Amino acid sequence: MPTPQPPPKPTPPHRPLEPLPGLLSYLVPGLGQIYQGRVGKGVLFLVCIYTLFFYGMYLGSGTVSYEGRSYTVSGSVYLPHTAEKNNPYGLSPLLADLYNRPQFLGQFWVGVAAWPALIQYARPERDEAEGHPLLGQLQRTPSEEALNAVHTGGDKRMELGWVYTVIAGVLNIMVIYDACAGPAFLLPAEEPAERRAA
Repeated sequence: MPTPQPPPKPTPPHRPLEPLPGLLSYLVPGLGQIYQGRVGKGVLFLVCIYTLFFYGMYLGSGTVSYEGRSYTVSGSVYLPHTAEKNNPYGLSPLLADLYNRPQFLGQFWVGVAAWPALIQYARPERDEAEGHPLLGQLQRTPSEEALNAVHTGGDKRMELGWVYTVIAGVLNIMVIYDACAGPAFLLPAEEPAERRAA
């Protein structure tokens, strides 16, 4: 007697990629999920990633007194101009700057919250003392003297700050993917009525 065959598994539904929600989640973490109607998940992503990022910004900022002078660092998210000093592989200036500060490659993925660093990077020589007219010193590259003073006379909060901001940016890559690919579990597509009746 032949063994009955188990019924065939339903074919998984086609999963098209949606670039618009992915772009929205890049700009603001969780915004793509909110756009798709997954509001709870989107708000959770937004709160968690921004909390991690801005707490890292807070940890990476501060003022330290060293050898009788005060030095201020506005945060651990910035992209310095270093190509002239250190470019061992003959890269373009931007690639050399990213090579010398790879942390920004992770921070970049948090979206618009990291864009002030790009705006400050585009204006390296302007408004050195006052900073950007709108952004001030936010995400501006600190001077070498300030960085040396913070690393020598301060604690390790600045290093911890950039670790938090990098983790936030890298986590947002997964949020972007989730927004592009949709929910992890989809309901199987319904079989046609004729097939169910057979």
